[in-house]
Amino acid sequence: MARELAEILAQHKPALLIGNGINRHNSKASASWDDLLATLAARQGLSLTGTDALEMSNTEFFDILDLARAETDRNSLQEEFCNLMEDWMPSAHHAEIVGWAKRHQRPVVTVNFDETLARSVDADFFRRGEHFTHFYPWSSYFSDREVRDPRKSFAIWHAHGMMRYKRSIRLGLTHYMGCVQRARPWVYGRKGLRANARNSFASWRGADSWLEVLFFCPLILIGFGFGKDETFLRWLFLERARLHKLRPDWQTPTWFVDTQTTRHARRRLFLKGLGMDVVTVPHYAVIYENPAWQR
Repeated sequence: MARELAEILAQHKPALLIGNGINRHNSKASASWDDLLATLAARQGLSLTGTDALEMSNTEFFDILDLARAETDRNSLQEEFCNLMEDWMPSAHHAEIVGWAKRHQRPVVTVNFDETLARSVDADFFRRGEHFTHFYPWSSYFSDREVRDPRKSFAIWHAHGMMRYKRSIRLGLTHYMGCVQRARPWVYGRKGLRANARNSFASWRGADSWLEVLFFCPLILIGFGFGKDETFLRWLFLERARLHKLRPDWQTPTWFVDTQTTRHARRRLFLKGLGMDVVTVPHYAVIYENPAWQR
């Protein structure tokens, strides 16, 4: 299985979609979203039983926490969440994985809010795009140089927001629905991606953002559970699959890499339906400590 991952990296040079698993690997810190949300809940005196937690996704839990705040409380839960990650620092495997992307000029899309990936290679921050907002800095990135083509250049893009723009952090179901509302016209609008695809024209509103990477690059997903609460990313990957059906010549491969668990096995049908190849490894070290990242 380690060889399979190495072969994918060597032969296809895919873009990377990285989840919080990269922070949890070999970490002694409380680096899971569950733990961080539990800390915020404890601060508000809100306790949930195991049964209660099963009834809600993390996104719904965040919205419940937000609703539980006093009307006079103007502190942002997004800011509090970010403050809990301030002391997170990159490890050796962060530097190796991001270093691979930098050497091969491959883009990185992360759903994480922290900047450990950028810190691991001392990447600088660039803000681009005519329609920048602190809520959706989708055209902003970290790199060692200015990027002209997101598909063919090394850059670290934050799909769910970044710590330096606290209002950009996407944590609640309301946030995710807002992302879909913002992106949908870019895909389905009169000059959107699908309309242009029918005319063999790949230019669209998201061409200068991480969405260009997600729709057009070969992708390998690591450290990303792709659970039911990933409403926004699930919708985007469904649209990606629909685009490939409309334009088979635009299709690029995708690999979902994870360990074998019952939960992930049940997700296999969904992933296959999206056109993803599932790569199963025996343990997480095969992903994060794979010698292929050093090549």
